[in-house]
Amino acid sequence: MTLSLRHHIDLLTSPDPVMMVSVAAVKGSTPREVGAFMLVTRNRTAGTIGGGNLEHQVTRRVVDAFAEQLDGKSDTAMLPNGEIVRFPLGPGLGQCCGGSVEVGFHLLDAGQKADLGDVLSEIASEPVSQSGRWVMLPVAGDAGGLHIAASDSLQAGMLASGFGTERGGIVTINGAETLCLRLDEALTPMWIFGAGHVGQALVSALAPLPFDVHLIDSRDDYLDRVKGENLHIHQSDKPQDEVADIPAGAHVLILTHNHALDFDICRAALMRGDLGFVGMIGSQTKRARFVRRLSDRGLGAAEIGRLTCPIGIQGITGKQPVVIAASVAAQVLSVREAQMAQNQTTKAASDGVG
Repeated sequence: MTLSLRHHIDLLTSPDPVMMVSVAAVKGSTPREVGAFMLVTRNRTAGTIGGGNLEHQVTRRVVDAFAEQLDGKSDTAMLPNGEIVRFPLGPGLGQCCGGSVEVGFHLLDAGQKADLGDVLSEIASEPVSQSGRWVMLPVAGDAGGLHIAASDSLQAGMLASGFGTERGGIVTINGAETLCLRLDEALTPMWIFGAGHVGQALVSALAPLPFDVHLIDSRDDYLDRVKGENLHIHQSDKPQDEVADIPAGAHVLILTHNHALDFDICRAALMRGDLGFVGMIGSQTKRARFVRRLSDRGLGAAEIGRLTCPIGIQGITGKQPVVIAASVAAQVLSVREAQMAQNQTTKAASDGVG
């Protein structure tokens, strides 16, 4: 179960009152991104908004409010609910990030706990790659309760035009300020061709990371050995034909047992032109040979330039499958983060923000 969702679900199914604490907005350097959230009860927490003194102070505020309510010193109405509170991350909090965080506080009633628990259970059992699930929470002073929607709904479409990141933020919906948080991880589709030793190690390395992994091989016996989260198994006698079904923006890693098959998959992937990353295991010699053959088959410099081979980050030279997998996982995670930052910058520019 990814993202420690088991802990979130356990809290939501307990009889204790639950406060949803979230990062509503950020400025400057901060320990977590917009949309990060945690759940707080009288004596337990699940998730994190960045740790450190910020999280300690926020948690203490909620726990103290719960304690006063339990002692009869205040009622539920006095608990922070729908508030957005700004915390500068400076000397006052003993943190030197230099930015500031706006933190949202939302007390969940029994129905909201059940709704949130249900959707987190769905995400845990069937992760979403691109569609996404959102929770919408009213900001203090505005009517309405917690609402959950998929990103292809009308309201989620309004969200997409309201802020520059898919991780959440405060937008105006139907005239009311609303805090919107993405509940899943916006997993990036990752297609791995080859279920050999390195392919198996990559599945394990990518399991806790924000990728929705598809593993393709012609060999049933190799595929039968692989288990993992966010994993889809595809047996195909012609793996190169599967390239046409890969969604735009997906990442592709090519590491089959056959160089001729590597070439066919590589050529098909590079001809797509809309994939986020195309990487292939191999040496500089293999790359040079493939570049010549790709050029002979009519691919231009721009298409060939989209190929990353060898794969992995500089400085890691170990050949063990687990070492290669760790190096490649770091590389594709770096590519993913850069692409997300570029998408945010592009959207901000198109919206006239800057």
